[in-house]
Amino acid sequence: MPVNDEMKADLWRFALGRWQDKRFEKACLHLQDDYQVPVSLLLCGLWLAASGKQPDARTGRRLAELAEQFEADYLRPLRQVRRKAAQDDRLPEFKRQLQQVELEGERWLLTTLPSLCETLLPAGKPVDPMGWLLVLIPETAQCEGLQEGLSRLAELKVES
Repeated sequence: MPVNDEMKADLWRFALGRWQDKRFEKACLHLQDDYQVPVSLLLCGLWLAASGKQPDARTGRRLAELAEQFEADYLRPLRQVRRKAAQDDRLPEFKRQLQQVELEGERWLLTTLPSLCETLLPAGKPVDPMGWLLVLIPETAQCEGLQEGLSRLAELKVES
């Protein structure tokens, strides 16, 4: 079953909704900055769990490869320049424009990742978010700090 535009938009809407929670944002940025985990990968894993999709190692590897490559090629360098520009009081508009480009990159990635999820089956029961996070970020098994950070993130409930 091909992924339609609605499904692609669902992950983006999910991401925007979760990002409103400052605790969630802080937890994601901690994992991004301290462990180089792409935020898009975290959001995708949580979205797949919330959507009731059965964790799948092959799909997880494909999602991680795409997210990590895009992060390394585009988002991380943009973020580095944006953070440097933020330290220069002369460049507020330049920083804002970099921020917009970075956000557009995140949007592209979050609307592209669902196309790799076409073959996922429903779990038929609630899916523990850690199941997807462990599939997407296998380094968790070797890093206690990363494991704790992912556990804290998975425990954050969506506030109404």
